[in-house]
Amino acid sequence: MVTRKPYAVGVARRQQILDAARELFSVRGYRGASMRDVAAQVELTLAGVLHYFPSKEDLLAAVLQQRDDTDTPWFEEKWAEVGSFRVAMRELMIRNMNAPGVVRLFVTLSAEATDPEHPAHDFFQKRYRTSRELFSATIAEAQRRGQVVPEASGPLLIAVLDGLQIQWLLEPDFDPLAALESYLDSITLE
Repeated sequence: MVTRKPYAVGVARRQQILDAARELFSVRGYRGASMRDVAAQVELTLAGVLHYFPSKEDLLAAVLQQRDDTDTPWFEEKWAEVGSFRVAMRELMIRNMNAPGVVRLFVTLSAEATDPEHPAHDFFQKRYRTSRELFSATIAEAQRRGQVVPEASGPLLIAVLDGLQIQWLLEPDFDPLAALESYLDSITLE
C-alpha cells in the first residue's frame, strides 16, 4: 500500500490555521473564539477549516499538542548544550517571553480547563501530571549532577514558572527573569 505524503500547500495551510487558532484562543479563550473566526483569519470558508480540523475540539487539541511536542526536547537539548540546569531554566523563561501569545494561550486555557466540562480539561490534567513527573525527574537528574539542592521540588518549580509568567502577562514591566534568578539562587548549587 502506498502512503501519500501531505502536499506542501496543505501542510502550510494547516499551520496557518493552527497559528490563527493559537492567537485567537490566547486572546479570546477557547469559548470566545469560533471556528468562523479562525476561518476569517486565514481567509478560508468554515468548510475549508473543517477540511483540516473536523471540529473545534480537534483544532484545540492540535494547538495544545504542537507546543508540548517541542518543549521537552528543546529543554533537554538546551541543558545538554549549556551544561547548566540554571542556565537552561533561564533560557526556557526567555524562550517563553519571546512567545507571549503562546504563554497567554496556556494561561487562558489552563484556567478555563479547570471546569470539568471544558474540552481541554483532560488534556490539562494529563499535561500537569506529566509535567510534575518530568520536572521531578529533571530535578532528580540535576541533583545527581550536583547542580540542585536536595530540597528542590519539580511541582514547586512548575508553580514558580507558571506564576511568574502570569505576573508578567498581567504587568509587562514585571521582570520574571530577575524573579526566576532569585528563586534559582535558593535551589541551585552552581
